Amino acid sequence: MTETRKHQIPKTLGLSIILTAHVFLFVPFTLYVGNLDAFVTPFWSILALYAIPALGILGLLMGFGAMLGEVAYRRYAVLIAAVGLLLWLQGNALVWEYGLLDGHVIDWTQGVWRGWVDAGIWVAAILAAITFYRVVERPVIYLAVAVFSLQLSLLVFTGIQKANALQEKSDIRHSADTLREILRFAPEKNVLHIVLDGFQSDIFEDIARDETDGEQYRSALEGFVFYKENMGVFPSTMMAVPALLGGQIYHNHVPKRGYLETVIGGKTILNSAFKAGYEVDIVSQQYMISAVYTKGHYTNAYMIPNSYGYHTTEKGYELDAAAQLLDLTLFRLVPHFLKKYVHNEYLGIIQPLINDANYLKIWYFSHTAFLHNLAKNMSVDRTGPVYKYFHLMNTHSPQVVDGRCNYVGGVLPRNRQTITTQSKCSLDAVIKVLEKMKELGIYNDSLIILMADHGAGIDPYDLKPAVSENGHSVVSISPLIVSMATPLMAIKPPGTSGPLQISTAPASLIDTAATVNAILGLGDTFAGRPILELRPDEPRVRGFYFHTWRRKDFVSDYVGPIQEYIVEGSVYDSAAWHRAVRFLPPTKQAKTEINGADATSTP
Repeated sequence: MTETRKHQIPKTLGLSIILTAHVFLFVPFTLYVGNLDAFVTPFWSILALYAIPALGILGLLMGFGAMLGEVAYRRYAVLIAAVGLLLWLQGNALVWEYGLLDGHVIDWTQGVWRGWVDAGIWVAAILAAITFYRVVERPVIYLAVAVFSLQLSLLVFTGIQKANALQEKSDIRHSADTLREILRFAPEKNVLHIVLDGFQSDIFEDIARDETDGEQYRSALEGFVFYKENMGVFPSTMMAVPALLGGQIYHNHVPKRGYLETVIGGKTILNSAFKAGYEVDIVSQQYMISAVYTKGHYTNAYMIPNSYGYHTTEKGYELDAAAQLLDLTLFRLVPHFLKKYVHNEYLGIIQPLINDANYLKIWYFSHTAFLHNLAKNMSVDRTGPVYKYFHLMNTHSPQVVDGRCNYVGGVLPRNRQTITTQSKCSLDAVIKVLEKMKELGIYNDSLIILMADHGAGIDPYDLKPAVSENGHSVVSISPLIVSMATPLMAIKPPGTSGPLQISTAPASLIDTAATVNAILGLGDTFAGRPILELRPDEPRVRGFYFHTWRRKDFVSDYVGPIQEYIVEGSVYDSAAWHRAVRFLPPTKQAKTEINGADATSTP
């Protein structure tokens, strides 16, 4: 082996490590610590799974370099260093805004200029590295090493800062025993409380009043009362959940993470039921379990895996998390024109490789599969009373099914028809669970609540416009705001029968805990009113707190401005809506006050 070849081997190894570290270490770690609540698998477990593909890529890069002559090798070394720098630049500086990756359709025809910026930088850098390798060899390689060293230092520093949070992830374990407990009900005193995320009230009414299938649904929902005038509290799940469980309203008065932990860990209907002797089973997606629901008291907490039915073991969770994180990493690292293919209609390109059916990672399929499994394997052998709280996402975007509830092969546009279709399919899965409860003889005596945390963001078709002084009809409140303020609420108290009834009582999501408390006789006190006690013609003032949930709100201390609306009358009557107080984050309040204005006054 020549002296030149001996020097090429460690040099190739070092440069290859720099390149692969961006893909399998630095960017995954940045995404992981920036979204800690979205992952329950320890980062070290994910890193161990990355070792095999990382070593494979290292081997390929080393092997190819070993076959090259001296001149070709020099070009190759500069190219590897340049690509490593491009990955760093793309992942840290050229991070374009695509909105929340929450199921909405990304319009790839918008912002095409981003692609030309990315492509121009990548092509220019690669051509320069290959063409002028003699001139740029030293500065490019030294810069790549410097950036690697900086990234490594930042990783160590952040790891020390986040040591406690990372250790908490290491303490989380999953077990198939948890799922088996979720399937078990008691012979009596069962509560089934299902939150169908984003199920809009008037869409439910469309389904229940449908000329073809409506009677079937009204009959299946025996003993239920549907409150069509039910009004939400917040347009976002994170702020709505403390309101429905604990009757608490967030006013941007304290950091929201501490607020969530205080409310969920304090007096909520789940904690009250737990103290009263109920075994509390909580089921939801990973983020809600780790970030919210496990802050309170519970008996079993089950996270529905992305690929329900295939990866329900601890190793399966780790594999799902590793694939999801790697897809997010690749989405961040590739230039704009390639992101569409990495995104792959929310499927990614790595996750389909580990799933028997690639679409199962979409919430609709995994959460519907959970309901089907519950309906199939439900048993009645728990000894004490049971409170089952399910927060399910099959009604949430993305919309991905046709009228037969089959996967359409991609993400559909969000409109009333596609949302109604998926909501109907999700309701069908819930009804299968209710039918199983009837078969096992536990339906009649159970308290069952079907509700949503907020609406779907689809304009209500029956929104009544306000009337101006000259007699003209004018819409004085945004239909979007009204839609987000109209979540589903349907309740079946124990011992009730008959087809679904529809009530116009002025219910509110803030009444949820007070209602459950009254029905179960837990003896606690919560804000709001027991919904069963409300009269349809009862005058009532209700509040809705609108704000826009942005991507940075997952990590920021406060949310954007919260606009309070007071509704005196029907939620579907524009004239009943009135602006009230505006709650700004404390820093903005202080700035506004310095400028001589009242930060919380109505503009």
